[in-house]
Amino acid sequence: MIPIVRPTLVDYESVIEEFRQAWESGQVTTGRFTRQFEALVEDRLQVDQAIIVQSCTAGLMLVLKALNLAGEVILPAFTWTATAHAVVWNGLTPVFPDIAPGTYTLDPQATARAISPRTAAIMPVNVFGCPPDYEALGQLARERGVRLIYDSAQGLGSRFQQADGAWRYSGGFGDAEVFSLSPTKVISAMEGGLITTHNRALADQLRQMRDYGKSPDSEDIAWLGLSARVPEINAIVGRHSFEKLDSLVARRHALISAYQTAFQALPGVSCQQIPPNRVSSGNYFTLFISDEARASRDEAYGRLNRAGIQTKKYFYPALHLQAVYRSLRETYEGRLPLTEAASAQGLALPLFSHMTPETFQQVVNEVLEVLG
Repeated sequence: MIPIVRPTLVDYESVIEEFRQAWESGQVTTGRFTRQFEALVEDRLQVDQAIIVQSCTAGLMLVLKALNLAGEVILPAFTWTATAHAVVWNGLTPVFPDIAPGTYTLDPQATARAISPRTAAIMPVNVFGCPPDYEALGQLARERGVRLIYDSAQGLGSRFQQADGAWRYSGGFGDAEVFSLSPTKVISAMEGGLITTHNRALADQLRQMRDYGKSPDSEDIAWLGLSARVPEINAIVGRHSFEKLDSLVARRHALISAYQTAFQALPGVSCQQIPPNRVSSGNYFTLFISDEARASRDEAYGRLNRAGIQTKKYFYPALHLQAVYRSLRETYEGRLPLTEAASAQGLALPLFSHMTPETFQQVVNEVLEVLG
């Protein structure tokens, strides 16, 4: 079986000495290697603060708690479940506008219509590596006086061109951005998450909250936090992987471009569109298979898996159609047409930075057999 993802890890020999140092130091979690990784991220992404946590989900939960929000949070229903889970775990109510065609990211105009007096924050999502419209959403949040937290789980290495022409990495927008470092991401620490922000006070609070909320002297509990510390081994792996950011993203782009060329003539099949002012991290490659295609999405899913090609219906089901959020189905079902179409049509194909030409061609051949 060709897996849909496989972590691209650095050579073991390049990290074993630092593993040994962490082991022998006795400080095996949230130590100097954690801080080295954070400092590298701050420098590369040009952000004031970076905080490594146990997962992107934990990072989202902590940011929402640290901002002391109450009421509603606007987010897309076309996203992984963790986005809404972090909201609900904080006692907040998710509100779902529709997504933008082509990019499948949160639609700023639909978001504007969804804002109410109860809105506490907007939480856009980086979809498959494509950033949302940072400028439009940032302006909207400022005008309406709401917080802006980005779920950039899939976006480490993505970039956005501002109105002044300057390019910036994802990480420096909104009140905070939260990334994933899980095995399915371009930059992997095996497991982990990463919060970036320009707010020093918020960062200081989050560093305490990732360790239960302990006071700086560890003699009291100052905040309601989590056990979200990061083992030094994960920080070492993450830092070495992050040092190869450009080459890993470039390899993804080459594979995605080759996929697009191979499938461009397939009837009823389309790909995510990346606007000229955005650069994707290339985290996933997803085909959208409409009714005009020669096989349905679900039929393609079954046939490819039987042929040894692991694929994923992504994101499926849409949040408002999942069992855990069944209380929201009546409110939103049928009212998010672009979200529901994307969820019914999306099929992610195998993609990882060290994918061999032979593996790539095998995937292409099987897809063409099913849809060509």
